[in-house]
Amino acid sequence: MTEPLKVVLLALNAPGYQSLALAYLRAYAEADQRLRGRAAFQTLDLESDHDPWWVAYRVIGMRPDVLAASVLCWNARGVYDVCRIVKQALPDVRVVLGGPEVGPIAEQVLDEHPYVDAVVRGEGEDTFAEVLDLLRRDKPLTRAEGVTARDRDGAPRSAPDRTLIAELDRIPSPYLTGALRPKEGRSYIEGYRGCPHRCAYCFEGKGYGRIRSFSAERVEAEIRHLAEECGVRSFSFIDPVFNLTSERLSWLAATLEPYAQRGLTLHTVEVDIERIDEAAAAQLRRAGVVSVETGPQSVGRAALETCRRAFDPTRFARGVAALKSVGISVECDIIAGLPGDTFEDFFGGIEFCLSLDPGVIQTSTLHVLPGTELWMRAEELGLRYDALPPHEVIETPTMSFADLRRAEARSVHLARTYAARLTGAAL
Repeated sequence: MTEPLKVVLLALNAPGYQSLALAYLRAYAEADQRLRGRAAFQTLDLESDHDPWWVAYRVIGMRPDVLAASVLCWNARGVYDVCRIVKQALPDVRVVLGGPEVGPIAEQVLDEHPYVDAVVRGEGEDTFAEVLDLLRRDKPLTRAEGVTARDRDGAPRSAPDRTLIAELDRIPSPYLTGALRPKEGRSYIEGYRGCPHRCAYCFEGKGYGRIRSFSAERVEAEIRHLAEECGVRSFSFIDPVFNLTSERLSWLAATLEPYAQRGLTLHTVEVDIERIDEAAAAQLRRAGVVSVETGPQSVGRAALETCRRAFDPTRFARGVAALKSVGISVECDIIAGLPGDTFEDFFGGIEFCLSLDPGVIQTSTLHVLPGTELWMRAEELGLRYDALPPHEVIETPTMSFADLRRAEARSVHLARTYAARLTGAAL
């Protein structure tokens, strides 16, 4: 009898996180009839600050036939290092990558990284399972839609894009199947895919063009599993907008309230804060939400227009006030280096957020991510950025290299001073 294909799924996560994406891939592939008894899976859920040589040592010890890794802008260099080392130690291993860092530039990835055998583009569950079936049967990987792989001459070749999964419940739950074991404070539930916004700097919508939801029954089952069967007291939702619609927020509040009354909390859900009034804030509190993350990202008119961001300072301030009134902390995010923003615009955004006293102020520097509108329009907009991940902006027509570095240093100081003031007040 032929030995099962040994598949290692590797994630280099931000510290304190698990990979929901890889758990979806594993749960889906394990349920695929073509792979039953023909593929065996192991997951390495590690953190991005681990030494790539140590990670490679772990992988090599597993002797995989396939190494599959999820790649994002901030873990890409580590993933590439691990895959390169593993490929040299195990020349026959097939390296398959996926994720937002590699999907939009799949052929470039294969050109620049000869140890990578294939890239799964876009939504991965259907495609990855088919790739594994083709590998075990020694068939060309480009027979699978949504794959970029090497042809017989070694040149990258892309199959047509794959149609999105229409019914998300067709994807087995990583939690309910045991593919992912929930952990306190670091577990996430996904209620839908897609994003109602089309921000030019963000890849959250992944070009899907529409929102597809898991059923209410599926989400409720996952909540019940985490809260009751696993005893998790704090988790979150990975959805781009938790308060997507008033109807959805009402349903979530009603579903989560019994657990919240027993001590369950939701941390750092992302919200559209300009749609939050006193009633919505009360519903979030009923749901157990203790902290939210939101924009404005910028208050500069030119940057907002270029990035397709709406911003109403009055409604934004009202939302922050409503959340604070029910004890929910608000993290306001500001991005340095958005096209059109000046040094003064950036600090105008910080000053606006400070005036609201939200709870947390987070600043970051623009990353020109593959597949985003800013990445496609970078030359037109005069954006100079690092070609290597995480693709940090170097300068823009309105912010010089020196401006950006000064903005980073000063904003970090301001954010830390604000956080220290709040901590001191609490003491």
